[in-house]
Amino acid sequence: MKAEFQVLKARPKIQVVLNRDSVCAGDDCESHEKTVEVYSFVDPEAFAREVSSGYLPSIAGIGHFWICELNGVKMAEIHNSNVKVLVRETPFANENCVHFIYHSARF
Repeated sequence: MKAEFQVLKARPKIQVVLNRDSVCAGDDCESHEKTVEVYSFVDPEAFAREVSSGYLPSIAGIGHFWICELNGVKMAEIHNSNVKVLVRETPFANENCVHFIYHSARF
């Protein structure tokens, strides 16, 4: 565990602007934009988990998922707590914006 902490501590923190799609009509009433400071994980799975944790709303049911898009690059799919990586490396830029795209369940 100590080695993991040292690796994490060695990564610089960056500011990221988070935003997400609304999930229902009542969810449109407020802005979802939030600026956070997170470690600059090179691993896209770790980054997607970190920025989505505590930010995405809890939605009942099955079959829905989120696409995590960083700086216009679709980098991960988030199904409940499972993350499916779509890229090999996190595409950071000078200014970083994450947008979560909601895909509702389809039956």
